[in-house]
Amino acid sequence: MGDMNQMMAIFSIIIGAFALYSAVTGKGPAFKNDYPKAMKEEANKMLRTFCWIVAPIMLTTGVLDYMGYTWAYYISLAIIIPGIIIYYIIFRKRFKQYLKK
Repeated sequence: MGDMNQMMAIFSIIIGAFALYSAVTGKGPAFKNDYPKAMKEEANKMLRTFCWIVAPIMLTTGVLDYMGYTWAYYISLAIIIPGIIIYYIIFRKRFKQYLKK
């Protein structure tokens, strides 16, 4: 069970590092999308802001979880999952006229 926890902690660290890279550079697979030009710039700006929020949370909780603080994993879930849902709702509301039905 401990090996699985450490693997999940490392996975969180990798996600956090990738989100930080995406936030800093504005590059990565998430930015390679087929959004209409009218929304692409604003949508990518919103995604970049989301990455700035997610990256430190994932990195910090991943490192703490790896160090043995298992509560950090639950804190991460309690913040990231609602954050993703909120991002999705805001995205859908802001860009609903551009999205396929």
